[in-house]
Amino acid sequence: MILKANETLLDAALSANSENINYPLTNLFDHRLSRKYRTDAGTTTATIVFDAGAAITVNSIDIAGHNISSGVSTLKFQGNATDSWGAPSVDETLTYAAGVINKDFTGGSYRYWRLHIIDAGNTDTYIEIGRAYGANSYSTPVISWEVSHSYQSGTVKTRTPVGVTYGDIRIKEELVSIKWPKILTATDKPALITAFDYVDISKPFFVTFDDSVSLLGTLYVTIDGNGLHFVYYRNAVYSRAAISFIEEKG
Repeated sequence: MILKANETLLDAALSANSENINYPLTNLFDHRLSRKYRTDAGTTTATIVFDAGAAITVNSIDIAGHNISSGVSTLKFQGNATDSWGAPSVDETLTYAAGVINKDFTGGSYRYWRLHIIDAGNTDTYIEIGRAYGANSYSTPVISWEVSHSYQSGTVKTRTPVGVTYGDIRIKEELVSIKWPKILTATDKPALITAFDYVDISKPFFVTFDDSVSLLGTLYVTIDGNGLHFVYYRNAVYSRAAISFIEEKG
């Protein structure tokens, strides 16, 4: 499993070829997916440059809350030491997905990063993105075979004395609980704690699950409950850890 808790691009200065003043670039960093960046109407190319001011490490990109079409012709995430894109040091082609567009890659440490999209067939006639999240991600130890996955509703239901049921309909969410059966090295526990320290229990971030739970894919989550939980075995050289995530929809 890959935790994208350290959003290294968060403080970068943003520039783009097109920006609708009602849907500004800064919305890319807003944790609410409903706050969108959008190009001007009639512009189906989005070239967004992230200037970090100094070299930063990025090895994953996640794009959520987007309207990119399945026929997108160019979908790239790139990195370079200068704001020049003829032959960038990092040149990753992303795979379209209707939900979260995600790629984890070798990465590198560069000042400039760029998201480049050409989607001429987009029927909305503009590009829209709710979140563009570049991170220095952490690949955790192997998780257990058993993963708890709940699909739940926040709807509040009221039943009157005469048997009529009313509901305050609210969003539905996924709740995922996983365990690491063994923390194998001395660096694993501190790395998990460092990831938790970045986000605590309120800051949303992305998690990509491995092939054993491929149906979950990549989720935009916060930590549910009060944090990480470690269990130590007596007379043993390893510990077990557990965590729960709740999906962020808004």
